[in-house]
Amino acid sequence: MADQPTEPQPAAAASPPQQRDPAPEQSEPTPKQSEPISKPSEPIAQQAQQPENGTDVEQGQIAAEPMPAQDDLESDAGDSSYDDTESYTTSIKSSVTNYKFEHGRRYHAYQEGKYVVPNDEQEQDRLDLQYHALRLSYDNKSFFAPIGDAPQAILDIGTGTGIWAIDVADEYPSAVVTGTDLSPIQPRWVPPNVKFEVDDVEQEWTYNDDHFDLIHTRIMNGSIRNWPVLFQRIKCKPGGWVECQELDVDARTDDGSLPKDSYIKKWCENQQAAAKIAGVTLRISGDILKEQMMQAGFTNIVIRNFRLPIGPWAAEEQKREIGAAQLVAMLEGIQGLTLALWTRFLGWSDQEVEVCLAHVRNEFKSKKVHSYWPLYAVYGQKPMSS
Repeated sequence: MADQPTEPQPAAAASPPQQRDPAPEQSEPTPKQSEPISKPSEPIAQQAQQPENGTDVEQGQIAAEPMPAQDDLESDAGDSSYDDTESYTTSIKSSVTNYKFEHGRRYHAYQEGKYVVPNDEQEQDRLDLQYHALRLSYDNKSFFAPIGDAPQAILDIGTGTGIWAIDVADEYPSAVVTGTDLSPIQPRWVPPNVKFEVDDVEQEWTYNDDHFDLIHTRIMNGSIRNWPVLFQRIKCKPGGWVECQELDVDARTDDGSLPKDSYIKKWCENQQAAAKIAGVTLRISGDILKEQMMQAGFTNIVIRNFRLPIGPWAAEEQKREIGAAQLVAMLEGIQGLTLALWTRFLGWSDQEVEVCLAHVRNEFKSKKVHSYWPLYAVYGQKPMSS
């Protein structure tokens, strides 16, 4: 169910086809947080480790952690050129595909440990199911920013399996669509105007200024450590757009079918507690993203509010399909979302995690629970002149 945009789109931009949105939703206050699930052997530590730089952390803004310095590289001044490029290429490829295994799940190698969710086939299946649910939620739109009919360059940050980039490349053959990720798990056979790169968006950008017509993120609030810095670095063309499609990890209901002491609510609390120790946040809102975009100089910012149902409980047929896809994504993917966070940062064993997740899955499967995720699409425009 989507709200009307909170602000009108700029008259100068080409508008997307008009569509009929559901009735506006009433904004609801964030529910009082419940106590996180206690580890069977001992309670979860309530204090989160602060980033080493000591910067105070405000809501929606996580201080960036310094990345470890690279090892000093030995040089051979006697060589006048690098001839064995094939061996260098092989070395680089092996370094980003030398995946790490933990608790039976596979994790990325590049910037090891920065992303706490696996990259194996089970996780890729979850990402594709989630993509299907979001696509239906957006009435089969890939994005909402009015970028015109012939964009030249589009960037997908945290592309995952690459399915969004591939769909957008098919929709806009005029554009070169670049997808970046820490893991090279994207398919090899793609449209000719798609390319994938292994990159960390929180490092210095190597793209030329004023390069992209659209920069897109989706469900990156558990990955980005400092959103304000990211918005400052974004290199849109004058008049270009940035769009963030983000999900608040705070399961809600409108009918009281999800008690505050439920396992689902406590799972959400534990997820956020562990994420804060890891240096990220899983909580987000459209207003937070809008404010941070404004501070970075973006204008004509629009917020679209959605509800992503978990389970086929809705009356409308399309929303039942959305809920069914999201339910399967949660049931099959919740282990990957939880294991690294709870074992690395909360001190749980994998066996203790599995026992808890069995309760969470049972609640998600209950027909009595009518839960959903708050979902936001926020887009803003870079001014035509500084």
